[in-house]
Amino acid sequence: MTRQPASATDHFALTQLLTETAWRIDHGRADTVWELFTEDGEMRLGGAALRGRDAIRTWGAERPAARTRHVHTNTLFTHTCDDTAEGVCVLTVYMDDGTGGTTPFAVTEETGRYVRTGDGWRFAARVTDVLFGGGPNAQVRQGS
Repeated sequence: MTRQPASATDHFALTQLLTETAWRIDHGRADTVWELFTEDGEMRLGGAALRGRDAIRTWGAERPAARTRHVHTNTLFTHTCDDTAEGVCVLTVYMDDGTGGTTPFAVTEETGRYVRTGDGWRFAARVTDVLFGGGPNAQVRQGS
């Protein structure tokens, strides 16, 4: 099968997966993000690669508390096979700077490989690369 744009239904479902991930991180539930990955899924944040659900679960449990909001835009998904897809989007992370300010903390590009499972679409791989910003707190940047 040649690559084709994801159907409207799959595009919506994949966007919902991104949204669910952001919501969990932004609402103190990063320790549950592992559920959105395949068993052997990989999450790469900058240079750090987390392989498998256990590693992702540990990352989520240890993620520093920060008041953030993750906003995904410019999403593009293509099917690579009937039950697999690839995608790219821009992720802008807003963080409370302690003074009530809401300037963007970082603008990143997120690429992903996705697999349709019995539970819906899941991440096979998720790679986040910082394009702009990141601020002085590298721990939180890696935890975005």
